[in-house]
Amino acid sequence: MPTLFLTGSSGALGSAICNHYLNKEWSVAGFSHSTDNFTHEHFRFYSMDATNEESVKSSFAKAATELGQPRALIATIGGVKPWKTVVDTSVEDFKSLIELNLTSFFISAKCAMRLMSDPGTIISIGAEPALEPSPKKGGYVAAKSGVIALTRVLAEEGKSVGITANSIVPTIIRTKANEEWGSANEIPKWTAPEDIAAMCFFLTSDAGKAVNGAVIRMPNKM
Repeated sequence: MPTLFLTGSSGALGSAICNHYLNKEWSVAGFSHSTDNFTHEHFRFYSMDATNEESVKSSFAKAATELGQPRALIATIGGVKPWKTVVDTSVEDFKSLIELNLTSFFISAKCAMRLMSDPGTIISIGAEPALEPSPKKGGYVAAKSGVIALTRVLAEEGKSVGITANSIVPTIIRTKANEEWGSANEIPKWTAPEDIAAMCFFLTSDAGKAVNGAVIRMPNKM
């Protein structure tokens, strides 16, 4: 039974991905800073600080011992701050965005690659503003652009050891939290977490083994 390492497993997207893989008879190791009360015979949860290398290394090692080495890593941890111009963005907020989005992915990918063997797959979650920058999103654009660029580097470095890496880029994910501010006309146009989960599974399956270094946009109808 292959094992998925899933960071941000307690979030809306992480939960959808977790359920999809469990239904496909994978084991899932979920990682998050927050607690997760979800239970399944093939799921284990590990609390960790994704921005701390020792915390990630320790949690990943424990998961590999209990569930087996990762066949895939899907990194969903990320977040935003209130939109501000570059001039009005504090250095603290900028650093926070880099830590949460880019540093967390860097550490998780680094630790997962050390545990993977051929075949292996790494999937990051990018963001549309990283491809189409817009005002008042400077820190977020910088962080997510870094995530996408780092994913492409991993794709090149992974070739010699049979590890692929791709980045999925949704526009707005249809979650309950996002629906609180979306309009009735906009919400149906957003990308469902289940659709992203299905794309992830394709990329980690034999059918998707030739896809490497791709930036896959999933805007739905946006």
